[in-house]
Amino acid sequence: MKDFKRINDKHEDMVTNYLIYIQKQVYNATETADDGKYDDFQELLEDIMMYHNDFADTGLNDDNLEEWAFAIPNLTMFTALGFFAGLRNEENDDTIENCVRNVYSSTMDVVGSLSDLMKDEEEIKSMEKC
Repeated sequence: MKDFKRINDKHEDMVTNYLIYIQKQVYNATETADDGKYDDFQELLEDIMMYHNDFADTGLNDDNLEEWAFAIPNLTMFTALGFFAGLRNEENDDTIENCVRNVYSSTMDVVGSLSDLMKDEEEIKSMEKC
């Protein structure tokens, strides 16, 4: 997977661990699918990383820093949910539903953690101004 631009090491760790978990869910969902489906999702992740990094290079400022910080988990969640919808059938419905719940739950967790990180960063900046 392509490297992504980050705020700090905590940001990198949170997002990396999240992406590894999502990839495990996609692996579970694609076990019975046609060959190459897991790799198809990896290509979609590469596109998300490219968007995230390009956004940092071209349009990042204080007004949209949080939008940028949340971009990977938010885009990954919606991409995964759409990907799962394309895989779903009668045979794998329970597995896919479990993966959907796991992706949603882990995304909410990482967004909450990133929100806390952003608040901590703001506090550090305001303390440095004193």
